[in-house]
Amino acid sequence: MNRSDFDEVVRVERLGRWLARSEPSGATANKLCLFERAGTWYTVTTDERAGVIETTRRSYSNQSEALADAVEGLRFLRDVLSPGRGLDGA
Repeated sequence: MNRSDFDEVVRVERLGRWLARSEPSGATANKLCLFERAGTWYTVTTDERAGVIETTRRSYSNQSEALADAVEGLRFLRDVLSPGRGLDGA
């Protein structure tokens, strides 16, 4: 996946609410953080206190794989955290 495709999916599916294009910080509660450091791309999800959920920490050697993983993670967060939605689609 390239950056423009990623941006389009985020826009069309309204996933931006759960995306932080930065490393986790105190302002990234309930977010999927997507960032690059020293040539490696990372995705990580944070909890309601902006703490890193260690089991979601992933690293990628290229941006394309990180973006594809980020889309899946964002969809999951949307489905779990949206009012009136749940994993069962109810």
